Amino acid sequence: MGLLSSSKGSESSSSLASVGTATLNGAQLTLTLLEKAVDGTNIPFVKGVAGVAVEVIKIAKAIQTNREDCDNLMKKATSLLVVILGSLKGKSEDAIPDHLKNGVERLKTSFQEVLAELRIIEKRVGKRSLGGIARAILYYVDNGEKLNDCSAKLDWAMGEFQVTSKVDSCLKALERHEELKKGQKELQEGQEKMEQNIRRGQEKMEHNIKAGQLDIRDGLTEIRDVIKEQTAKNPPSDNLPSTVMPAEPKIFGRQEYIEKAIALLLSGATARLVILGPGGMGKTSVALKIVYDVRVKERYGQYICWVPCEQATSIPLFIELVAKSLNLPPSSSSDRLSEIIIFLKNSQIVYLLLLDNFETPWDIEGQQSDVADILTKLASLSSVSLLITMRGGQYPSSNTIEWSTPRLPSLTQLNLDAAEEAFLKISPDAADDPALTVLLQKLDCMPLAITLMAKLSEAGETISDLLSQWGTERTRLLDQPGGDRRTSIEVSIKLSLQSRAVRGYPDALRLLSVLAMLPAGAALTRLAQMCPSIPNWRAALRILRGAALVYDSANKSRVQVLSPIQSYILLHHPLEQSPLEELRAGYYQLTPSGKTDIDHPEFNNVAAELAEEEVNMEAILIHALHDANGKREEAIEASISYSIYLRWKHPRTEVIIEAVRIARELGSSNVALCLTWQANILRMQGGDDLAEPVYHEAKEEYYKRGEEEFAAAIQMLLGSILTGRGQYEEARNTINEARETLLKTGSPDAAAWCLWEIGQSFYAEGEWNSACSAVEQARSEFTDTKDRLGTARCLATLGASLGRQGNHDAAQSALEEAHSAFLEIGDPSGVASCLWYLGDTLHRAGNHSLAQAKFEEALVIFTRLGDISWIGSCQDSIDEK
Repeated sequence: MGLLSSSKGSESSSSLASVGTATLNGAQLTLTLLEKAVDGTNIPFVKGVAGVAVEVIKIAKAIQTNREDCDNLMKKATSLLVVILGSLKGKSEDAIPDHLKNGVERLKTSFQEVLAELRIIEKRVGKRSLGGIARAILYYVDNGEKLNDCSAKLDWAMGEFQVTSKVDSCLKALERHEELKKGQKELQEGQEKMEQNIRRGQEKMEHNIKAGQLDIRDGLTEIRDVIKEQTAKNPPSDNLPSTVMPAEPKIFGRQEYIEKAIALLLSGATARLVILGPGGMGKTSVALKIVYDVRVKERYGQYICWVPCEQATSIPLFIELVAKSLNLPPSSSSDRLSEIIIFLKNSQIVYLLLLDNFETPWDIEGQQSDVADILTKLASLSSVSLLITMRGGQYPSSNTIEWSTPRLPSLTQLNLDAAEEAFLKISPDAADDPALTVLLQKLDCMPLAITLMAKLSEAGETISDLLSQWGTERTRLLDQPGGDRRTSIEVSIKLSLQSRAVRGYPDALRLLSVLAMLPAGAALTRLAQMCPSIPNWRAALRILRGAALVYDSANKSRVQVLSPIQSYILLHHPLEQSPLEELRAGYYQLTPSGKTDIDHPEFNNVAAELAEEEVNMEAILIHALHDANGKREEAIEASISYSIYLRWKHPRTEVIIEAVRIARELGSSNVALCLTWQANILRMQGGDDLAEPVYHEAKEEYYKRGEEEFAAAIQMLLGSILTGRGQYEEARNTINEARETLLKTGSPDAAAWCLWEIGQSFYAEGEWNSACSAVEQARSEFTDTKDRLGTARCLATLGASLGRQGNHDAAQSALEEAHSAFLEIGDPSGVASCLWYLGDTLHRAGNHSLAQAKFEEALVIFTRLGDISWIGSCQDSIDEK
């Protein structure tokens, strides 16, 4: 009997040990090592199951579509084979227990079943699927499902064999138990001795550290006391910024907000107002506009005091600024705050204190409670009204101060009209530039960004140039060297990021980096899935809201980031690779293989989820396709799956065109499939002339790869284009040739689509009887293959042909049945075409008003889909009728 531990077996054992690493390094290397390992065993029943397993891996490796599923299947088959060979390592056939032999035989059966499934896939589908019409042709509908079934089968087999193997392992474990106990005792004794030595070293080190810390702490305390005493005795009043009120600013789009604030200021003896919002929203300008209002000036007169808190980086500085704004004389008192309080208590008039940029003193490290106490004392005085501007989204001292109600909402971005007015006030020459609206939308109508961009326009930059520069330079475009929060967007955003709350919770910035990747914001229900490495995302989100770095959508279901903040984060705090791949994986799950095609039973559910995430999905895909450090092949496959969805719902080519470019650059096996879907979408947009050369490119790619059946499917689509050009005979010859190839290669469902296309050609030529005959045959074949979409298309063509023959009742019945089927499938193009055919049939039957209504319904859907050809047909029908 041969042993696995023989000289040949030693070589196989070495190969076996390398398989785990090889699996990560390349499928071909893995296969070579496995074959060597299998060749090294002379036990017949082991060699039998191993041979079948290797064959499974070979076929899975050869299949070029559904790569993720195939790779997963290869890994599971490899792992299972390694477990088998590892479990029997070193045993002769006689030494292997019966229960283990039986387990191996059951594994062989499982592998044989999987092998049979893979051979069916290899024969029927080839290496990849075309999707849509072409996908229905080539069994792409259930490729993923079959591979998942195979995967599940191997999972079950692995579990069963591991149970069997564990029984054998337990027997070995009992034999080694005594030996392990002895070794464990020796290890424990050595560990105890080592821990004792470590403890002694730690105690000595801790003693030395504590002694040094005490010396440092005493010195720092002494220094702090001296500084505090000197600051209290000598307030830096001579170096304080001016408290002279700035000039009245120009304001756009804030009148309603300002009126609410003025009403609150005048509603009682005193008022307590806070204007909150992100940096750059114009809080200071709004506050100044309020206090310059004639009604406010009549009420408070010369006793409106501006306190520029931006420089108040310490409590004494803040107190002295308040004193200076009240025109109090300099003082050497050690309790300057008491002087201010006594002065205001004795006042017979009411002061309006405008504490501008109050976030600076509020964020002084470790002294917020002291600042809160000062603010509470000021707010409690009957001679003081407060108007505070503060970066962020949370009121200060809400538990000790009764703020005026209703509270003012946080300032948000301007509406588009106000944003344009603000821009043109600075740069009037841009008034006729149609790109201005796009630029303002890119800036999210953020006031500071608009002002800075308008100054660049005023200096001679065109709007188009500014748009281009914003795309590459982002917030650096609006950064002025040496600028402050009023003249540099980057400085303004950086100040928000440096707030105490954000700095103290690193996950807040990590979450902001995730949100910056999503231009349409993140659905709160998806955040946990999109950023699993931030388990405390709710706490992080609260901090970002408090710092006004994010805002909630109108219905509170999504959280968003303003465009300038998003651009700054992408530039200066890009998401790290690991959480970036997590985010991508979360979005790729929204486009599961096969389920984005319209005839899949789960299509409507998938489409409903994708509809809310299209903007984000496209941003994620484009970013992933360009990321040289990322998994670009996965991005290409996700782009194909997403484009299949777009073809049926909102035809756009931006993503798939980029996928084609990257696939060619990488030499990807998905080039032809990308080209196919680019052409499919171009056709949907009414661009047969644009689609035709792309189809030809795809066809050549398929021929290069020896995929004759896929090339034939493309030929069928090219024949359909010939039908659209009125070349009916040539179209049918082309399609018939494709049908023969597809029947020869074992694709009867694909051949059925050729029959439908032939029926369409007869219908377009006016050969109604021939059209009915062709689609009836196609319908029969679609019924056999359970193709819902094909059956519905046949019904629609049949109904349209019957209507042209004057059989209006039968036509209407068939079209209504097709219309219901398209609604159930979720195919808006099919629904709209049925509506047009119904309109045409009703018109011919004399029911003109109802026909008109059908044409108009169809026009609305085709307009939404952007189908130029059908839009023209609908418009012509409406004008004619």
